[in-house]
Amino acid sequence: MPRYTQNSINETASRNNLVDVVSSYVRLKRTGTSYVGLCPFHREKTPSFHVSEDKQLFYCFGCGTSGNIFDFVMKIENLDFVDALKYLAQRAGVTLEEEKSSYRENEEQKNLKQTILKINKIAAKRFFDNLFEKDAKTAQEYVIKRKLNKNSIIKFGLGYAKDSWDDLLNFLKAEGFSQDEILVAGLIVKNEKGRVYDKFRNRLMFPIIDVRGNVVAFSGRALGDDPAKYMNSPETPVFYKSKNVFGLNIAKACSKTDGVVLVEGNMDVVSLYQRGIQNAVAGLGTAFTEEQAALLKRYASTVYVCYDNDEAGKKAALKAIDILINAGNNVKVIAFTGAKDPDEYILKAGTEAFKECIKNSVPTVEFKIMNIRKNYDLTNVDEKISFVNETAVILSDVENTIEREAYVKRISNETDISEKSITSEINKLIFSKAKKENEKKERIIKSVKEEVKIVSDIGEKQNFGTYKTERMLLNVMFFDDKAFNYFKANGDESLFFGAIHKELFREMLNFKGENPNASAPEFLITLDENMKKYASALLFKNFTTDGLKTAEDIIKKLKAERKKAYITELAKAGRVDEINKILKSGGND
Repeated sequence: MPRYTQNSINETASRNNLVDVVSSYVRLKRTGTSYVGLCPFHREKTPSFHVSEDKQLFYCFGCGTSGNIFDFVMKIENLDFVDALKYLAQRAGVTLEEEKSSYRENEEQKNLKQTILKINKIAAKRFFDNLFEKDAKTAQEYVIKRKLNKNSIIKFGLGYAKDSWDDLLNFLKAEGFSQDEILVAGLIVKNEKGRVYDKFRNRLMFPIIDVRGNVVAFSGRALGDDPAKYMNSPETPVFYKSKNVFGLNIAKACSKTDGVVLVEGNMDVVSLYQRGIQNAVAGLGTAFTEEQAALLKRYASTVYVCYDNDEAGKKAALKAIDILINAGNNVKVIAFTGAKDPDEYILKAGTEAFKECIKNSVPTVEFKIMNIRKNYDLTNVDEKISFVNETAVILSDVENTIEREAYVKRISNETDISEKSITSEINKLIFSKAKKENEKKERIIKSVKEEVKIVSDIGEKQNFGTYKTERMLLNVMFFDDKAFNYFKANGDESLFFGAIHKELFREMLNFKGENPNASAPEFLITLDENMKKYASALLFKNFTTDGLKTAEDIIKKLKAERKKAYITELAKAGRVDEINKILKSGGND
């Protein structure tokens, strides 16, 4: 992974305004010295996400998420630090400069990635060519059975992995690639005995292509009796299964206007595309992930969930819906009947019928209620009550009161239970959730117990009053040079009771010595994750306007606390003479 100079990182941070960046994801409103909005990292109804423009820091009083502009972009876009840095550098027009010491390492890693992408591209061409050879009869018959035409095969680069242990291995070796390179690319496997063989055998091959057009991996559909229906490439330096979806490279052309249709299988994507639905994408054979939801949010205006029409498909859809909503996606659900999956439906009913299904897609609340209704006999009183209680839980999450009222009215008509009773039950749940949320916020806003928990997790116990005082001192020392210099002249790290505060002071001392004019975001970059979480919450606070006076008062107070603690230790040891001596001298150093 590339390593860039600190000057490049600092310039990127200084040329991007955190408020501007956050505003492209969160609707912010100015309140006092900071901006406030609904947190994008957890579901909430009352804004608790604060952004300080002066300090270029953010902090959520609801979930505790905090940090600088890089932390925000990393989390919201699901990127690592280097990719977040590149994203922000490009946004601000900053040219990043690599550290010389890491140049060779960067070049090796870059070359390895390029080699893997080259191998994948050549392998994809080999698979494609195989599909049209005489010994690919099984694959050709399957393609005909699924009614795929040549244009679709070419568009998605479909191919065939021969029923051979070493066809691809020998082919890639002949192309000049080493066995180790092919192994790292995930196209061959080495067993415990050291034998090497092709990973994909007798499978219809689907190249997995990223949004930049690179073949990053493969997904193979079994054509024989293999129990693994679909097999994907392992993770490699260019492929992370949880961060990719199949077909987005094609769907992205219209995803901003038409949204995307999220289906379960690769074949559904190809079949829908061939019949005019060109915005379909699929997961990669695993449970839908937060990273995939974040990826779709970047490219799609709406995600239409269209999973298989069986129990397993509906359960998977319910899970995917919650993940998509939590990632901030606008989500609807496509319902269809008379077919087991989207591929079969569009083959039976036709393109116009499928487009009508998209047009008539239902809100996620509707889908959830429909899904539980089938489990109950509404002519039975006990089951009717259970049904209403379960739907009340769903409706308690609906923020729009008009929408909630419409569902209440309909459920009342279906069950003969009054709207008043149903609404009352929903309100109880809303009140209970709000109470829990408010209690949580009150704990965090009124005190700093969440931050104390960080300290206790590290294994440190400290008097809470002293803990808060030390936090305040560190804050004013960082932002006020006079306070910082006063502390250096009149105290040292031994004045802190808390080990984490001593460590943070050492970090601050080293950093400010080398970067006297540096900002809090630049300081946070230098810290490890545990310390960064604690420091960002501490530095976000605005404690005082007179830093020097505060520092003088706190240092005086801490010295008194330190003297008191020392006298207590002497008393326990029975060293009365020493105590009297200290008291006579006034405890002066």
